[in-house]
Amino acid sequence: MEKIIVIINAHKPDMGLIDFACRIATLSKTKLTGLFIDTIYYSPAPPNRERMSLHLIRDDESTAATVTDTDQALNLFKQTCSKKGVTEHVYVDKGEPIQQVLQESRFADLLIVDPEINFYDQKEQPPSHFVKEILSHAACPVLLAPQKMHELEEIVFCYDGSASSIFAIKQFTYLFPELQNRRSILLEINKKGIPVFDESHYHLMDWLKTHFTSVQYECLEGTAKDRLFTYFFMKKNKLIVMGAYGRGLLSTLFKRSSLDTLVRTVDLPIFITHD
Repeated sequence: MEKIIVIINAHKPDMGLIDFACRIATLSKTKLTGLFIDTIYYSPAPPNRERMSLHLIRDDESTAATVTDTDQALNLFKQTCSKKGVTEHVYVDKGEPIQQVLQESRFADLLIVDPEINFYDQKEQPPSHFVKEILSHAACPVLLAPQKMHELEEIVFCYDGSASSIFAIKQFTYLFPELQNRRSILLEINKKGIPVFDESHYHLMDWLKTHFTSVQYECLEGTAKDRLFTYFFMKKNKLIVMGAYGRGLLSTLFKRSSLDTLVRTVDLPIFITHD
């Protein structure tokens, strides 16, 4: 992996997002590009302390800074990257945010985005309209950042037998060879909870074992819509990998509010891509 882009609201930079992006860049030894969206659609809220102030806790958690200016946000990003030993690059865009990010995704290996990010002076439930558009049309994988990143101990590959889910598994594995020593689980859900271990399962498990030192298979009873939420609810130290618009398990996530509920329910990084 050579190019990671983290999408940042130039008026409301999120320190948790920047810290998470730095950790991913450090893990993969990759330069981090901060794409700052300074969009015309953003209008500052009325001047009251709660709406206008953004408190960013530094490493020692003893000082805070209020950041509303684009130049300040750029400096904060650069300083954070420097402190963490990450080579950074910044780019400011003042155009239409969705089109700009989709254009940049064509030349990136990975996009990192906060599922709550938006560019209007209003609150949206995650994932925001902006993030839904990015998930649907990005030309590279997207990593949804958690609010708080814990130590990564386990990778869960969501599998439904579709080409899309296999493609997502392979994309993640190729992008993050550094995670070969983490525990990995191939997770499948069906109505009976009985593994149907056919030739494709054997091939995929064999393939995973060539890339990860610890691989397990789990099959859960129920529907993906319900079981995914209960499986990941209140969990920590995990990363979820899934493909978009596949059959069964993953297509269910993108119907109505299923993916929205997953994002709102769990605070875990979610890697999403589509073939």
